[in-house]
Amino acid sequence: MYESGYAGGGFGGMILFVWAVLYFYFAFTQYKIAQKVGHQSPWWSWIPVLNLFQQIQMAGKEWWWFVLYLVPVVNIFAMAYIWVCIAKNCHKPAFWGILSILPFLNFIAWGYLAFSGSEAPPQPTPAPTPHQHEPVG
Repeated sequence: MYESGYAGGGFGGMILFVWAVLYFYFAFTQYKIAQKVGHQSPWWSWIPVLNLFQQIQMAGKEWWWFVLYLVPVVNIFAMAYIWVCIAKNCHKPAFWGILSILPFLNFIAWGYLAFSGSEAPPQPTPAPTPHQHEPVG
């Protein structure tokens, strides 16, 4: 009546493999972003939960922003704002931060933030100062 076979093992192994690849990709890209913004401990990217604190620090925000990650609906807006700040710290437009929280587009956004060049924003040129002449005589 019932078969006692091991039919689901291959599918479960595939899910585990896909999960591991995704985890590696997002941890590695966050590691590279942390290096780019000068985070003191880029290896935090590899540790679950600690990597959320790293995101908050990369954005330049206080530790209590982590509490906002725990509040339903608020966490979406908090994470969007954190990633907008991270994108700005990478000298990229804010929309890359918004793309970072959208499914499927986040693959592109995190990769772009991690591996694109970090162009510093153009520095304003100082206004020319008039030359002061010393009195002759």
